[in-house]
Order: sequence, then C-alpha cells, then structure tokens
Amino acid sequence: MKVLVTGATGFVGRALARQLVQRGAELRCLVRSGSDRSVLSDVDCELVEGDLTAPESLKAATEGCSTVLHLAAETRPLAVAELHRINVVGSGELARHARESGVERFVYVSTLITARAGGTLPRAWARAARSKLAGERAVLRHMPAVILRSAPCFGPNDHLACPIMARLRRPWPLVWFVGQGTFQTQPIWVEDLAECLALAALQGKAESAPRDLAGPEVMNVLEFWDALAAALGAFRVRLHLPETYLRAVGFPLARATGRTELLRLAEVFIAHSASERNFAPVILGRPMVTVKEGLAEMLGLPSKEQAPAKAEA
Repeated sequence: MKVLVTGATGFVGRALARQLVQRGAELRCLVRSGSDRSVLSDVDCELVEGDLTAPESLKAATEGCSTVLHLAAETRPLAVAELHRINVVGSGELARHARESGVERFVYVSTLITARAGGTLPRAWARAARSKLAGERAVLRHMPAVILRSAPCFGPNDHLACPIMARLRRPWPLVWFVGQGTFQTQPIWVEDLAECLALAALQGKAESAPRDLAGPEVMNVLEFWDALAAALGAFRVRLHLPETYLRAVGFPLARATGRTELLRLAEVFIAHSASERNFAPVILGRPMVTVKEGLAEMLGLPSKEQAPAKAEA
C-alpha cells in the first residue's frame, strides 16, 4: 500500500511517518521547496516536492497512491484570505487530484476547536480553526473522505506545551494568562495521535462521519497550565488578560509585531477543545498517555512514583 502524507515534516507528521513505515506502508511525503527535510532523514520514504498553493504540483504526488493522509495546513492565524487559499482551496485541489488519480481512501485531519454552547462555528478571531473546518467541506465536494478532528496535541518541540513551559522557566514572578482558563480541553499525546492516524489510514478504523481524536483527560485550560507548572516545579503568579482586551488590543498588536505564536495559543486557551465522543481509545484499543505521563517523558522525569523498597528482614 502506497500512502501519501502531506505535512510530514511538521510536528505530528514526523511521528506519523515513522508509524506508517513501522507498519509496512510504502510512504510518499509531499514536501515544500523550503521545508526542512532532514527531520525525515531516518525515514524510508519517497519525497515529492509540491505545495497546496500550487495545485498543478499535486498531481504527481497523488499518482500511484491508494491512500492520502492530509495533515498539511497553515495553523498560524494569518489573514483570512491566505488561510482560505491554503487550508480550503489547497485541500480541495488535493482531493480533486486524489480522485482523478484513483486514490481509494482520503483522510483529512481537522481541528476539534469548536464554538461556544449554541454556536455553529468557532468565533471569528479563531481564523485557523475556521479555515480547517471549511477545508472539510472543500475535500468532501470532490470525494468521500474520513474526517478526523484532533484536540490540541502536545509533545517534544510542539507549539502548545513547549512555548508555555519556556515562559514558566523565566525567572519573572508574573506571567500573562490568556482568558480566564475555564474552557475545557483534552490534550492528546503526539505518539497517540500519530498511531490513531496511521491505523485509520491503513486499517480503515474510522467511519466517514467526522470523528474526534482526543486525550484521556478532560480538563480546563487552567488545569493544563497548572500541570505544566507542576512538571517544571515552577510557581508563578498569573495575570489574566480579559478576552475583550485581547480582541481590541492584543490580537491586532500580535499581528502587527508578527507574534503569531501568541495567537495560536489563544485559539486553544479561549476556545472549547474537548470531545463529547472521543474515538481515539476505540482506534488504539489500549490506555492512552495522560498529560502527566507525557510531560514526564518530555522532561525526562519518572511518570509514576517508585514503589518504596521493602525493608530487609
């Protein structure tokens, strides 16, 4: 089975590429001209150059593949038009070429960031999340697809836990906290997510209706922050920025100064990203990695307390 993976040089894509090869898949990776291909140097795969913004480059990538696993996306909250061009138009064009090339299975990795109670879409400032959800519809216009909506993912070199821990490591006694921390989230360990995606692609363990992939624990974002601080042994006084201030001042300032990583964190910390029907345990069929266990692995710490040694008689 030949599988095309887009976004293979990204945070989740690297772990997914290794999972697929370990399971015997013949792997082809779509890479952009400027991407760091060294992260796949130890993976037995074929590299094909292409870009979602250049639809003509996608045809060669899909030819001869039986499965497409589409992770590539722009996750920074850029201009709406740019996100639409990449995440919506680009995803639709990839699906079109996949259909024309005879691809049998198309897996689209979407987002679990959802609206407030009673809403239908994430709020307007959640640009990346909105574009990913619109990408679902763009793909389905061209061919049937498996839609997997992922909760925020964490692991080594991620865009979630690592930036927060970097701030917590600073000697400053005060740290800014986005929002009030009451929104629920369900972080998923990167290797768990990668294995879910690999199994969904290779074994068909997912239905056509959208499915949620999330971690084993539902918590609010303040509890997630506290777990990061506890793992580091860091105590900091939190100063909460109200959402009204963020929308009026923080977001425009972050965009003007290029600090889009702050906007990416905001999409997680002031939005709902927990699952009502988590499909990940069904796919994996095993216990999932908890936040505490994942953070311990990231920091090289024991994840469980050692049992006390028995006293000698």
